[in-house]
Amino acid sequence: MSADSPDTNLLARVWFIDVGAGDCTLVMDVATRRAVLVDCPDWSVGDVQRLLLQEEVVLDTVIVTHWDLDHYGGASRLAVGLPVRRILYNHDTLFPGEGTPQGRIPTTLKNFLNVPNSNDVLGPAAVGQSGGFGSVTWRILAPTYAELTAAYTARRRNVASAVVDVSVESLRVLIGGDAVGGTWQRLIAEGELDADILRWPHHGADLAGDVDGSIRDGILTAIKPSFVVISAGVKNPYGHPSASVVDRAASQSSVLCTQVTSGCFGFISRADRQASEARSIVEGIAESHCAGTVCVECRAGSYTVVPSPSEHRNRIQEWPRPLCHAALLRMP
Repeated sequence: MSADSPDTNLLARVWFIDVGAGDCTLVMDVATRRAVLVDCPDWSVGDVQRLLLQEEVVLDTVIVTHWDLDHYGGASRLAVGLPVRRILYNHDTLFPGEGTPQGRIPTTLKNFLNVPNSNDVLGPAAVGQSGGFGSVTWRILAPTYAELTAAYTARRRNVASAVVDVSVESLRVLIGGDAVGGTWQRLIAEGELDADILRWPHHGADLAGDVDGSIRDGILTAIKPSFVVISAGVKNPYGHPSASVVDRAASQSSVLCTQVTSGCFGFISRADRQASEARSIVEGIAESHCAGTVCVECRAGSYTVVPSPSEHRNRIQEWPRPLCHAALLRMP
C-alpha cells in the first residue's frame, strides 16, 4: 500500500495528546469521522482544533471528568460553534480549588450555555451514561451519586472525577481522570475492569487514600493493561509521576509518559523535584516530550501504538535514570 493510499482496515484512532501538565484524550471513528473528547486544558485548544481539522473530524461528544483547570479549561471553547451532540459534566462540585481563579468555572458554564441546542446537549457525566458512533462505544464508570455527594461534602473535586471506558471492537481503553483510590476500589469490586490501555489517573500520582500501594497494585492486577499512559508535564511542581507508580506499572506493562520530568534525572521525591538543581535541569531540556502524543490505531482484532516500545526505548535512553527503567531492562 502506497503512502497516499487509504488504510481501509483502520477503524479508529485514539490520541492521548501531549498537553504538558494537563489531560486530553481524543477518540475518532474513521468511517463516521466523529470523535469523543475527554478533557482539554485551556492552553491546548489550538492543538485539538488543528487535529480535528487535519483529520476532518466532527466533535460528537465532550466529557469533562471534573473541575480542575488542567482538565476542563478548554472544553467549552472547543464545543462552542460546533455541532456537538452531547456535553457531559457534573456541576455538583463547582467550588473553586487551590490555584483556580474564581471566575473560570462560571465562564466555562456560560460558554456551555452558548452551545447550539444546549437544552438537549448538556447532561451529567455520571454512571449510566453511554454512547457511541461507528466502531466507537463509550460508557462512564464513575462517579456514582454517592461519590458526587462525598466530593461536595469534603470539597475534594477529584473524589467526583469521571472514569471513562472506551471500546473499539476488541480494544478497550480506560481513561482515569483524577479518580481517587476509593473510586478504584469500587470498580475493582464490581469486576470486569480489564483493559488494553490505561490512562493512569492524576498524571501518574499515588492515589489519594492508597496508604500502602495496595489499591495501585489492585488496579494493575485487575486491569492487566498492556500499556499505561501517563500525562505529565516536564515542569509540574507536584512530583508527578510517582516513582512507585511508574516502577510498579513498568514491571508488567509498557509505560509511556507524555513528557520527561526530573524524576528521570534521579530526583525521586516531590521535595527533591522542587529543589533548585532539579528545576534547573528541566529548564535546560531542549525537547520536553518523552513519548509525546501517544496515538493508537485500531483495526479489526488488532491495534498499534505510536511510539512503539522500541521507539520509546530509544527515547528514554537519553535520560540518565528513567523512571520506567524496569521496562527498558525487559526489552530485547
